[in-house]
Amino acid sequence: MTRATPLAWPPLLLLSLLWLFWAPSGAGTETIGVLAPAQVRGFLGDTTELPCKLQPLGHNVTVTQVTWTRQKLKEASRSVAVFHPTQGPSFPEPGRLEFVAARPGEELRDASLAVRGLRAEDEGNYSCQFATFPNGDRSARTWLRVLAQPQNKAETREIPRSQLSLEPVPVAHCISTGGRPPARISWSPPLDKMANTSQVPGPLPGTVTVISLLTLIPSSHVDGKNVTCRVEHESFEERVVLPMTLSVPYPPEVSISGYDGNWYIGRSEASLHCDVRSKPEPTGYNWNTTMGPLPPSVVAQGAQLLIHTVDESINTTFICLVTNALGTGQAEVTVLVTGLPREPSHSGSSSGIIIILTFTITLVGLLLLGLLIYFWKSRNFRWNRHSSSANGNVIYSAVGCNASSPQDPPTEGTR
Repeated sequence: MTRATPLAWPPLLLLSLLWLFWAPSGAGTETIGVLAPAQVRGFLGDTTELPCKLQPLGHNVTVTQVTWTRQKLKEASRSVAVFHPTQGPSFPEPGRLEFVAARPGEELRDASLAVRGLRAEDEGNYSCQFATFPNGDRSARTWLRVLAQPQNKAETREIPRSQLSLEPVPVAHCISTGGRPPARISWSPPLDKMANTSQVPGPLPGTVTVISLLTLIPSSHVDGKNVTCRVEHESFEERVVLPMTLSVPYPPEVSISGYDGNWYIGRSEASLHCDVRSKPEPTGYNWNTTMGPLPPSVVAQGAQLLIHTVDESINTTFICLVTNALGTGQAEVTVLVTGLPREPSHSGSSSGIIIILTFTITLVGLLLLGLLIYFWKSRNFRWNRHSSSANGNVIYSAVGCNASSPQDPPTEGTR
């Protein structure tokens, strides 16, 4: 079998193939794109512009039509505006939409769309599509975010008497009206666990009113307390701060003072006092004991209980009952009567004396120790000097190792 010979390519065909391989990737076509922001924010009732531009537009590219479509969440896309280079704009719902720069008979590069009287239902995903020849369709998407800035206020609440109890009641409220999206409300100091927040439809369609009720148990600790309502919203540059001071009525809170634990038989002019915090002010005080009425030697004078002379009948538990317009409160104290007065405590002065004595003894001991050391060193020094004087001065001299003995024979040099 003979081997097949390779085909001979015509020179003109080879040149054509080389031209195709070496031609630039964009040669013969125009690379164009649509410029549009990813998101545009607008306020309810205002005019908002949706920018959309075609770049670049070459001499060999013709725009045949621009179409704007809108797609809402869970809805199909639908056309809202069309512009034809010769026939001009077309709107399914005319009156609120307008092409900002496009004009019939002019080069169509800017298809920006203005939306007037912005509504909540205008929010959605908008697509700007350029139909071009010969490049086909080019498009870009923009999310239109519709906002409404809320109005905010905070006030303390008057508590009806019928609502006063040991349970939490609303003492203040903070309201953010007509926001889109709903505002976020918090309280400072952190009281979120005591806040009741709810939402109701706002004054305009698509808006929300947020109501936060601060609920606390009425007491002296709550009355006069400074609290702050903080409102945050997407349309605010910084959060809104609304301070207020709570004014809360509460029933009497009672304690008894005056008993020092040293009431003995025969003591005179002892007294107890009923200390009360109340809003409004107390309207009545009632003293008694757990055994019934007060002893004969006791006289009640409003908030004070006077005991002229302490005797065995005072050995009981006294109760002070206080009433105001909102309710009652009480406290009790048990008095233990002794036969003899208790010796005054001198523990404080005794402790002081002990500390001073200890310090003095330590100081004297240190001084004596120092004197003993000084005398001991002085005595040793004098003893050493006395020993040296008794023995005289002893002088030691070196003796050479090569000195001749008298018994050694004379050397040649001395013969």
